[in-house]
Amino acid sequence: MACTDGIRPVGSVMKIDTEKLNHIFAKYNNEFECHYQSDLFLGGKKIRAGSEIMALHVIKLREAGVKEIDVVYDVTMYEYLTREFPGDYRKPVLWLDYYQVDRLLEELEKVNGQSRRKRFLTIIGDVYGRQTQALQKNIVMRHGDRLEYNKWKTMKMLIDSQQKFFCRNSEHGIILFVNLKSEGGQDYVSKFNRHAELTTAIVSRRKSGMMEISPDFIPSEDVYSVTIPGKLLEEYIQTGARLIIIGDELTKTHKEALLQVRDYDPFVRMMVAPPLDPQNLDHFLQQVKIVYNTDRWKKT
Repeated sequence: MACTDGIRPVGSVMKIDTEKLNHIFAKYNNEFECHYQSDLFLGGKKIRAGSEIMALHVIKLREAGVKEIDVVYDVTMYEYLTREFPGDYRKPVLWLDYYQVDRLLEELEKVNGQSRRKRFLTIIGDVYGRQTQALQKNIVMRHGDRLEYNKWKTMKMLIDSQQKFFCRNSEHGIILFVNLKSEGGQDYVSKFNRHAELTTAIVSRRKSGMMEISPDFIPSEDVYSVTIPGKLLEEYIQTGARLIIIGDELTKTHKEALLQVRDYDPFVRMMVAPPLDPQNLDHFLQQVKIVYNTDRWKKT
């Protein structure tokens, strides 16, 4: 995670599916810990906010038909969720204070004015607004909510300026753009093997922490293959991919497809993959990581 020192964003909370909680308690009962965000009545007894949630509680909640409950967001708790349900609970990439969020969204608004791809932030954990005189807190953003500039302008006055946020970028994933059509004497088998090498390098290779592409990148879910040039722009739009890796020599048709994407998004990230071998694989993955995490609109 972007922050693992145990600090919690002020007032941060999130709803958790009780079925998912039951799964985690069944697997990690002696080590998993989380706490109620709000008071709750269970079996005629009041459980106060801040109390530890027990495995037996979750069983009783499910028996009572409770589908989800509010829990205090905790970095360690979220690690268990992302370990067991990585697609639903992606790791945060950014740990931002109130003013950093303001500046970043203003920056993205300017970028969005120059591109048809509209970039935004995704909130990790639910966020409360300021406490009212009735001592009630209102949730102004839910876990997974899209946060863009205009929405932030309307709600930021409701949020404590001491608030901190875990966030993700709206873009994630890699498109492998490979030509499998036989041209110039190069047969289908060699091109297919080339495609397989790229896929294996990103998806299957066990990497050290230094080679992690991004905290929210899930290799088994976030790698997409495009072998038909006419489908590249459609896939780029539908998947929200952050990077296109070009895995073969470019034909005229492939160049046109890439120009289509660049016309749609002048800030698209692209790189060409070299022929891979054991000697250059780590270097290639390091370059993937660098390009993946570079914002092309920022001056170097």
